[in-house]
Amino acid sequence: MTRSALTAGLGALLALVTMACGGSPTPTSTTPPFKTISSGTLTIATYGSAPPLITVGPGPNDIGGLSGGWAKAFATEYGLQIKLFQTTFASSLLAVQQGKADIGAPVYYNSDRAKTYFYTYPVDVEALVVFTKKSFSYSGPSSLKGHKVATVTGYVWTPYFQKFFGSDLQLYSAASDAKTAFMNGQVEAYLDADINYFSAPLSLSPDLSLHTVNGGDFGIPADIIANQSYWIVNCGEKDLAAAMDKTRDKLESSGKWKTIVDQDGAPPGTPQQTPKLTVPTNLC
Repeated sequence: MTRSALTAGLGALLALVTMACGGSPTPTSTTPPFKTISSGTLTIATYGSAPPLITVGPGPNDIGGLSGGWAKAFATEYGLQIKLFQTTFASSLLAVQQGKADIGAPVYYNSDRAKTYFYTYPVDVEALVVFTKKSFSYSGPSSLKGHKVATVTGYVWTPYFQKFFGSDLQLYSAASDAKTAFMNGQVEAYLDADINYFSAPLSLSPDLSLHTVNGGDFGIPADIIANQSYWIVNCGEKDLAAAMDKTRDKLESSGKWKTIVDQDGAPPGTPQQTPKLTVPTNLC
């Protein structure tokens, strides 16, 4: 099931789930069945906060949200310290590919990317929307023709936007910069996942409208309008991905995943969807 634009929840520092509260698998004394770049350390490439999927900070190695809950449980199980490699979205992909990070913060699946990276179980589900100011008369993709719009480099949807908008598309390396440009009026629409409505600078603004994107809009296939987000590892580190999935299974069976979800910073009553724990088609 996909999360509508109003189901992701406004993440906050509460998303920095502690293992004392959220629980984690019992630490093991055996040698981990995988290798990491630095012995005893799990290096995670991140590209900023996108609550409730992931929060980064305030400390240099603090990670929270759903992703953080899973990562910290995994690190505890194998006696690892977490080190964050904080960068942009596109550079986080390169960090995993080039062996500068053990795992990359969750991204969407596509078959081309699956030839370069190996995917774990999904973390959450998100859906593409069009953000406009309420003063903008939006009636579908064609109503954006001739207007400046913004999105982020490296997204699974970006090639379709490039073809549809041409020079009217403004690309940013970080979602925070794209959102700021939109809010400041530099562009008239922002194209991204619905969860962005709940974080700064959009922050549930009553002056914004969210418009559903359907299959075929902007030339985008229906099967990637709504996407699950997955951790990624280098294709040579499949054992690491398998071990992460086993930790996630333990969190699910013990009921501790529900605790992580309940403490992810979403306001009370916010629907919380958990995707089915299946691995997508890995091609490397």
